[in-house]
Amino acid sequence: MSLQQYLNNKVLATVSDAFEGGATTVLSISPLNQKMAFSGDVVKLIHRGTGREYSLTLTADLDNSVARCTFSSVTFDTNIPQGSVIIQSKDVAFQRKHTSLQYISFSSQAATQAEWKTFSSAGISNHTWNTTTTDTGTTVGSSQITSISTAIQSVGIVMPFDCILIGIRAIIYRVGNFQTAVGLFCGTPAYNDNATQNFTLRAYAAADNSAGPDSNYSQRPVKAEDLTRSHTLSKGDIILPAFNSVTNNGGNARITYTIVVKTIHNNNNIL
Repeated sequence: MSLQQYLNNKVLATVSDAFEGGATTVLSISPLNQKMAFSGDVVKLIHRGTGREYSLTLTADLDNSVARCTFSSVTFDTNIPQGSVIIQSKDVAFQRKHTSLQYISFSSQAATQAEWKTFSSAGISNHTWNTTTTDTGTTVGSSQITSISTAIQSVGIVMPFDCILIGIRAIIYRVGNFQTAVGLFCGTPAYNDNATQNFTLRAYAAADNSAGPDSNYSQRPVKAEDLTRSHTLSKGDIILPAFNSVTNNGGNARITYTIVVKTIHNNNNIL
């Protein structure tokens, strides 16, 4: 395969207007419809004449809706001719190609309260949840459920490999016009130790009926979604799903959950 054929398969965009060199944050491009990159990605600019490579950190998405490649300031020490190409960096390309999303689904049914509540010592295999905590915090990254017993730690959702938590989507059916929230608390159990443990909130979503047509939480499916996270979990870490009542302690809640995690396949290993 020739270099040109290789680039034709990898190219994200082609420089459409020559640039004379010096500091800049933008190049005019002719984007290609079948490829894209995202703000924050590092892409490679390949000089058409010399083959020299420059790294560009995108500050805006690169797709078929744009005619410019926008990036953090780079000083080019030579002119950039028309026809130079922008390609995805090999690390990002590998990750995008070898990433899998995994889904974990289950349900719960229990009376609500202001404090976080999680499953019984039967884990997610039993939809009746009766483990009540003393905690109410809802700040992702710092709020915790505390003093979790070894019986509950032992039935947490355990990660067999290193992975990345993306978040949760839930459907909440609440008896009474009261808002309910779901959360994912993560951490490492006290392996081989008879010790309680604290777990930190890594995803949180309150029931949201703002899309209408009704504005009532009672006895109808209402979504709760937080799929914006990128929290690294190590193999052996566990997830403890939980729910609480946001606006009132009364009434039963029936909830179905889907947790999303991402695995990356690398040289026959799963990261």
